[in-house]
Amino acid sequence: MQITLLGTGVPTPNPNRRGPSQLIRAGTINILIDCGSGTVNQLVQGNVPPSQVDHVLITHHHSDHYIDLDHFIITRWIMGADNPLHIYGPIRQKKIIENMLAAHEYDLKIRVEHQGTNRTLPEVIIHEIGEEIIFEIDGLKVTAFHVEHPPVDPAFGFRFDTQLRSIVISGDTRPCENIIKNSHNVDVLIHECMHSAKVPFVPGGGWKSAKHRIESMERYHTFPEKLGLVARDAEPKLLVTTHMVAHSEPSELKEIIGRDYSGSLVIGEDLMIV
Repeated sequence: MQITLLGTGVPTPNPNRRGPSQLIRAGTINILIDCGSGTVNQLVQGNVPPSQVDHVLITHHHSDHYIDLDHFIITRWIMGADNPLHIYGPIRQKKIIENMLAAHEYDLKIRVEHQGTNRTLPEVIIHEIGEEIIFEIDGLKVTAFHVEHPPVDPAFGFRFDTQLRSIVISGDTRPCENIIKNSHNVDVLIHECMHSAKVPFVPGGGWKSAKHRIESMERYHTFPEKLGLVARDAEPKLLVTTHMVAHSEPSELKEIIGRDYSGSLVIGEDLMIV
């Protein structure tokens, strides 16, 4: 089992870090986790056509984590996949997908007409999940657990287990006991690392001041100085950062996280394979 970091960025556009997304590969199974901006192109860059992905997991319903999902659904179908696509996400997932498909209804019907066939439209099977084992396939167990990203509720992290390896993806979360419990001693912990203090303050974005933005974001994100404490307690064999702002400096993140965490640490980059 391996994981590819398709996108390690945040909502703010950044050519060097696409929107949040990861790909788990376990044998012949490909699982997409989140579908941020640029995900479809990143899959192709990583030599995995969208048509080879049958399962998508959505951590939570902030738009930067699913903004490319309609692009993925349609492109997967255009590239020849007629088998069902399974999408797993929090409550409201069904409504979001229905609205997406309704928005593209005309386009999809016209594409069938172009082909002059009776091809069926994309079949999407939606699973609204809770804190549970989502599925087990060919020795791979996928588990969802709650994380804390208020006021978003619910928000999930995901754990992937095979006989030989374990991987946890935190999703967006502030430091919380559930992420520590579910990632304790895992082989790889992919965890958000939101260095908000590095982002220049621009008036007009909804925040009253730079101080207000930082204080607010600390309530629902994990800053690097807190990530070191999370990793210290979780004790993963390898910690990999994701969900980073454009102004994040890898050497600075390593120094801050390393104040409390002495284990193996990698600052994530787009298309990195772990």
